[in-house]
Amino acid sequence: MVAIFFIISGFALSIKSVKTLKGLTSFENGHALSKDLASSVCRRYLRLVLPCAGSFLMVGLFASAGWFEAVPYNRENETWLRGGMISPRAPMQESFYKQAIWVLGDYYKYAVDVVLFNDSIGYRWETNSHLWTIPMEFRESLYVFLMILGLSNFKRWARVRLVLPLCVVIGLYNGSWQFALFMLGFLLAEIHATLEDDENYLSLGTPNGTKKSVYDRHPRVFSFLKVTALTVGLYLGSYPIRAPLPHEASGFSLLTAWTPPSHVYTENHGPVYFWAGVGAGMIVASIVFLPVIQKLLCSGVCQYLGRISFSLYLVHGPLLQSLGYSLLLATWGVVGVGKLFDSERSPNDPTDKDVQNLENWKIVTTWFVFAINTTVTIWVSDIFWRAFDAPSVKFTRWLEKKFI
Repeated sequence: MVAIFFIISGFALSIKSVKTLKGLTSFENGHALSKDLASSVCRRYLRLVLPCAGSFLMVGLFASAGWFEAVPYNRENETWLRGGMISPRAPMQESFYKQAIWVLGDYYKYAVDVVLFNDSIGYRWETNSHLWTIPMEFRESLYVFLMILGLSNFKRWARVRLVLPLCVVIGLYNGSWQFALFMLGFLLAEIHATLEDDENYLSLGTPNGTKKSVYDRHPRVFSFLKVTALTVGLYLGSYPIRAPLPHEASGFSLLTAWTPPSHVYTENHGPVYFWAGVGAGMIVASIVFLPVIQKLLCSGVCQYLGRISFSLYLVHGPLLQSLGYSLLLATWGVVGVGKLFDSERSPNDPTDKDVQNLENWKIVTTWFVFAINTTVTIWVSDIFWRAFDAPSVKFTRWLEKKFI
């Protein structure tokens, strides 16, 4: 999901400039490109960190109210919820004032040291650890703008067939998977902008196409390749975050042996980023050539989820760690599932005959809590979008105009 998000970001950040580059034969178009890039660079930092401030405030309120205390606080390492990973979270302070001061200090270090200067080695924020992609998003966004500017005088074939593919391949192989995915988004924006001008785009790769391109000469082969790329991409994108064992994951252990040496298992790194990147690239690239799926993704529901997606990203972690964990542990306690996780057996522990029944109850209660938590998360995301995200966009535009 993060890999797909990075490709979409690269696409969204470059699509307007790509359309301008298609007509870059006049002074007016060149000025429009430089003006758009200057505006994007100017607003990018505040566009990312201002909504994060709302998320930090939300976490501070939750921590002060004790809503994270269902799982004990562990400052040094990630803790585990009976088989599942618990990310670091903000510790509960003695008073609301101290909680606010702690969160404010944590936000300053995050927004300045980590995001702005990319100094994430010596400091690990705790207020909302799910925001680890924002520093990458900011840095790679600037790379996209820089690449657009640097390649603006190149012929299109040089950008699409040479430079950008090399950036994707070299980036993935050398471990710079974030850079590779943003460049892939830039490349797919170039391809999509060209396909949009084709009047036969909606019938691309079907027998109805009138333009005798490679797609129309072999429609069935091309359709098979599109569906295959999407299917294989979904499989590769499912590569587990931790090293798989042969008896636990079909085929993934074999993929591990084929991973480039730059993607070794260290803290927060591993083959998962390589294979997830390859899989995400195949998924998004296939969708560029599948207008039917594009129509589905442009439906009203998907467009609404797109509008609140950044807010959903900012609030889903705190809600999961408060409402989700508390409700899950409570429901497991009611149906007796907690006995499955006891480290030592007692006379009252479940027998082997009871284990399957408790396993079934564990599945049912987990899906029940998932449904409740997801519904509440979407609702809170809508509120957060209206209260923090949308106003942040308006504020950055207003502030930019004051300086122009």
